[in-house]
Amino acid sequence: MPIPVPTTIATGYFDAGGSDYRQLTDQLYIADAGANTINALTAHTHVKTVLGTGYNAPSDIELSSDGIHAYVTENPGTLLKLSLTNLNRAAATVVASGFNGIDQVALDETHGFAYVCEFTASQIQRVNLATGIKTVVASSFAPRGILVTSDGRFLYVSSDAGTITRFDLSTSTSVVVASGLNGPRHLTWADAGESVILFPQPNPTGTVLKLELTATPPKVTAIAGPAAANPYSVTVLSPNQILVTSATTIGEVDLTASLFSPAGPILLGIGFVPADAVHLPGGFADTTMDPTYFFQVKDCPFGGTLPLMINWESARAMGASFYQVFIGGVMVTQPFADYLWSVPLNVFELQTTVPTSGYYPLRSAGQIWLNFWLGMLLNTTGQPNGLNTISIKLFSAMSPLSEIGHATDPGRFATLMIDNTQPTAVIEQILQQPGNVPINTCAIVTTGAPTFTFQITASAPAHLLAWSLTAYWGDNKSLGVSSDSYANHITPSRIWTGITSVAVPPPGPTPWNATVTGDPTSTHCAHSFFLYAWDRVINGWGYIHGPASYQKSITIML
Repeated sequence: MPIPVPTTIATGYFDAGGSDYRQLTDQLYIADAGANTINALTAHTHVKTVLGTGYNAPSDIELSSDGIHAYVTENPGTLLKLSLTNLNRAAATVVASGFNGIDQVALDETHGFAYVCEFTASQIQRVNLATGIKTVVASSFAPRGILVTSDGRFLYVSSDAGTITRFDLSTSTSVVVASGLNGPRHLTWADAGESVILFPQPNPTGTVLKLELTATPPKVTAIAGPAAANPYSVTVLSPNQILVTSATTIGEVDLTASLFSPAGPILLGIGFVPADAVHLPGGFADTTMDPTYFFQVKDCPFGGTLPLMINWESARAMGASFYQVFIGGVMVTQPFADYLWSVPLNVFELQTTVPTSGYYPLRSAGQIWLNFWLGMLLNTTGQPNGLNTISIKLFSAMSPLSEIGHATDPGRFATLMIDNTQPTAVIEQILQQPGNVPINTCAIVTTGAPTFTFQITASAPAHLLAWSLTAYWGDNKSLGVSSDSYANHITPSRIWTGITSVAVPPPGPTPWNATVTGDPTSTHCAHSFFLYAWDRVINGWGYIHGPASYQKSITIML
């Protein structure tokens, strides 16, 4: 199928270059170096407006995330900041100057920086937006276009060498992700996931291309052309519509396929826990490096029934129609159920997915599932306690010969620490102090001091989370006796078994005193002591074991 040809929607520009789209006003902002102006074009009515004059060959304009400012690069080497209410050059604030040839600018306002292409100096400069201080961060032959990722770590730079290069600012390393191009110009993200880059190139005929970063290796594909002479920038209006800014015209392209290329791993996560190396160190769940994430767990093994989250969109994009699930190399054939929205009934209906010979059907595009990514409820009962690898295979048909990729491909497997053991809680003996006098269950203590220790077991085979011992008496009265948690015992092994037949409260032990000032019932009432023990085992949605509990009662009449 031939690629679509841009339709001209505006003419009369002299040397248009960089552009940016403001959704609020449906306007494309354009830097016209030939006319020394900043212009606007209403994208859907094609109304042209001159917004700013007095420039010296402006090469790019980028809108600020604050919605009220813009940054303009002006030749031979100035970065300007302007209010959208007055884009005349006379109203500009100079952020930084002295660049040696200047082209596209990329904004990282979260970290307070802009990145500027110096095509004459063949380098990339980082500009502190608050101070204007410039720092050279990369070298590239005659760079034209630049993007910065949302985390501020990576730059993508196009150059007259016919390449697009990714620079890692944290390691000062670089990788060429596309080569053999013909003068790639300004770069634009096609999607919020930053998985696809759009760019035009002028030679041999004007063409718009997309660079799919998640392909192995990254893949360049022509998506529109031929464009008008000297295309310089591309702006995304929607996943199926783009605008192409060329030297003298603006063209519109309605694409036959979406710009969005599904990306990411096939196995997204285990419930709320991302299935990547950062969040599964050693097979244990850990989200504490992201303290604002709602599901906070530390060094937690998995057990019970695990919700596996599958990236349907990416799997469909690969041509898959079916998938299989394996744990420890053994195929899983368990059915699972979820709610699917019924349009005719206007309700959610419970639907059970049953595999055929181990082949589960992919969920269809457009279906509304309550748990959108859910691809399996995997019962781990009976699996060996220890490291288990869960993997996903993709197929275009119910045949081994139709397998797409392999289960060992990155993003298709995760190794988890499985632990289906249970915690234990036992109050073995209550001892009155001083003297280690055993107090039997239901005994009445009428002599001696109101001080006690407790010989207890609060343990798990490997992964205890916490334990607590509390006294209850009278009219809704309570007092903690002793407690401990994994937070006090974190080690590289991630093992904490708790205590077995140990006298508490520690250290020493120091006896627990039943006396509560102002409450005569604290030493003149029946007391029940409750011991609870929890382990760290989760199913991805929450803790599943415990608490194990034990209760022992005596009466204190002192």
